[in-house]
Amino acid sequence: MSTRGAVAVLAGLALVGAGCAAGTTPSEHRIAADATTPVVAHAATAPRAAPERVAVIGDSFSAGSANDVVWPDVLADEHGFELVNVSLGGAGYVAGADALGTFGDQVDDAIAADPDVILVVGSENDVDADPTEVVDAATEVFTRLHVGAPGAIVVAVGPIWSGDVVVPAELRDVDAAVEAAALAADVDYVDTLDAAWLADPAIIQDDGDHPTDAGQLLLAEAIDDAVSTVEPGLLG
Repeated sequence: MSTRGAVAVLAGLALVGAGCAAGTTPSEHRIAADATTPVVAHAATAPRAAPERVAVIGDSFSAGSANDVVWPDVLADEHGFELVNVSLGGAGYVAGADALGTFGDQVDDAIAADPDVILVVGSENDVDADPTEVVDAATEVFTRLHVGAPGAIVVAVGPIWSGDVVVPAELRDVDAAVEAAALAADVDYVDTLDAAWLADPAIIQDDGDHPTDAGQLLLAEAIDDAVSTVEPGLLG
């Protein structure tokens, strides 16, 4: 994952707000959350049968980093779907362009799997990105997924912060940017920041960032519950 340097994003905030106003208003779709439950913003979805194939687009939290187990594999084993995990370490909607690749670089491989459900998860790697660029990049990702996999349900899970350090304001701006893009594209959005899934330092590796295997198991349970909030039984 990226370093957590601070950047000035005040100019981007105004444009993110404008993006929310131009599309679906996130607050109209929110479900109240307690300290451990993510906020879920609903777009329009229809009930489906249990999926045969699920694609995951994400960063190292989904790809794994010095892990023997990762949450997508846990859910695939639990629910019995075929998993196509195209996640890349260091990726985000904007992050990764100068490294392994962005979320946008994972889209074609996800679509090629002909999935029933596509989960786009993250990313804290975008913490240094201009929120207006995040809106644009996320909009492109969601549009391409809709066009390339029109029968799939797409769910976006927002940036996941790890450890007991206060979530930086810059990441909350990124979170708002992705939510605005998701809802404008009729994609359900799960806001995880206040749920603090990985807040316990005991489930974070020595690098202070990546979850341990215990953290990956916790992520599996948390993401499963969150996706079920979007639509019961969506993953099976």
